Amino acid sequence: MTSNTIQTSLMLNADRSLPAAALTQIASAIHANGSVDYLHVADQMNGWWPPHLWSPQNSPLATMIPDLDSTADPAVLAAYASAAAPGIGITISTDAIRRGPAEMMQTMLTLANLSGGRAMLQIGAGELKQTQPYGWKRSEGLKRQEDHLRYYDEFWKGDGMVSMQGHCWNFDKAWIGGVRPNRPQIYALGGGPKLIDLATSHADGFATVAPNVVATPEKFADMVRSMRNDVAAKGRDPEKFGFCLWVFTLIHDDPEVIRKALDNPLLRWLVAIYGRMNMADWHAYGEMPAFPVDWHYSMKLVPYQYTDRAEVDRILGQVTRKMSELGFIWGNAEQVAAQIQPFVDAGATCIDLVELLPLLLDPADAQASIGRQLDVCARIKKNNLG
Repeated sequence: MTSNTIQTSLMLNADRSLPAAALTQIASAIHANGSVDYLHVADQMNGWWPPHLWSPQNSPLATMIPDLDSTADPAVLAAYASAAAPGIGITISTDAIRRGPAEMMQTMLTLANLSGGRAMLQIGAGELKQTQPYGWKRSEGLKRQEDHLRYYDEFWKGDGMVSMQGHCWNFDKAWIGGVRPNRPQIYALGGGPKLIDLATSHADGFATVAPNVVATPEKFADMVRSMRNDVAAKGRDPEKFGFCLWVFTLIHDDPEVIRKALDNPLLRWLVAIYGRMNMADWHAYGEMPAFPVDWHYSMKLVPYQYTDRAEVDRILGQVTRKMSELGFIWGNAEQVAAQIQPFVDAGATCIDLVELLPLLLDPADAQASIGRQLDVCARIKKNNLG
């Protein structure tokens, strides 16, 4: 038992195949349960998979959903969810490349008002698959992220009128109005020394991923300790700096369902590209990564470029069963909550479940997945009463 009051978050399905009425029901049911603090909408222009992997052989849902790349605009979806579940928190995760800092702040101020002050932006340096096909330069990601975080910091330090010289944006008395009753939380999303320095200098918190970036609670505890020391050294309050942990999960009461899922090509592809986002980390387990050690999905992956099925099969063939088991936190609700708890003890202030199993299930079981996710959140809440 810990004295930490933990927040929980569930990632909403942002597929445009989801009818508006279904989204309303899902958001309302999650909010009514009382164990979830935030609904999270990820800003994705396309999905993660080579298109031919989305097939009825790999998922029953492929007969109903034409592709995994038809995603909704995150701000619109978040606003709709907020209306369906008044008072629930709203999180958007996106990159610093495709939207300007002032425009993003305008969006987040709007969402903060709609959600009663409970809005969070998680902003990263970007992914190649979200940028290169659409004419953006992924190489500018960290410079643009710095501009974003500095702008947000300046916006709140003063009256909201910002004059600032940035790498990619210059602001000259940039004014979006003085009405700002609710402040959104700004978290840096990603990793690396430069991004962490930006986070501890300007952001309200930091978001990362388990087990794919921080594989163990001990590694996460070291990260939390180091970053809080950096925050304090910069004259900021380390106790007010948050740590949001995305947790990639497979939750089901039937072990056989999970066993089959771990062998499914759709999940094995995810293990190949980011089971460990630092490919060299696989060596600690006696495993060989499916890509070169200097390969990182955010800077290399464009799924629609993988049109050679033999090449995809070769990559999938590199993924062992052990790697699949290490790529997710899995089990029934009680087991998953128990595996997450040490990360809470290590300093996580928000647990954001990213449940992937519904992709592989029949429609009825996929729908029941919400209940299993709520069960995990309820257990986390119960184990961490303030």
